[in-house]
Amino acid sequence: MKGAFSAPGDYVHFKSQVPLHKIPIGTKQWRYYDFGPKVVPPLICLPGTAGTADVYYKQIMSLSIKGYRVISVDIPRVWHHTEWIQAFEKFLDAIDVHHVHLYGTSLGGFLAQLFAQHRPRRVRSLVLSNSFLETRSFSAAMPWAPIVSWTPSFC
Repeated sequence: MKGAFSAPGDYVHFKSQVPLHKIPIGTKQWRYYDFGPKVVPPLICLPGTAGTADVYYKQIMSLSIKGYRVISVDIPRVWHHTEWIQAFEKFLDAIDVHHVHLYGTSLGGFLAQLFAQHRPRRVRSLVLSNSFLETRSFSAAMPWAPIVSWTPSFC
């Protein structure tokens, strides 16, 4: 018996039903999918380093059918945790979302924790998968990181 969706047609179906939104906010370009009823606080999915907004397409499709609103974002380039918090808050304000449930994997989980720590009144719940609490171990493993312009300086 087949499930609700079958690969690879389920991704094709997703792309045909859910538009990719793009909005510039300050110097950041936000790309995201937003699907489901707008009257409920959304689940916002934040992917890991190698992920993009569409990695959560199965969650978007299955949860929206059950009455949940799911927003999945491409994380724009940020270089410091305060920049992330401010940029994400501006994004939420731009799409008129005041309270969120956050789901983050890997780097997305780390960024979700940062936002929840600094803006706790906006976060209703936090779900983490394969995440981490701080980046010191990454910095210690890459002592050359400060001299390379593409490495962020999270603490």
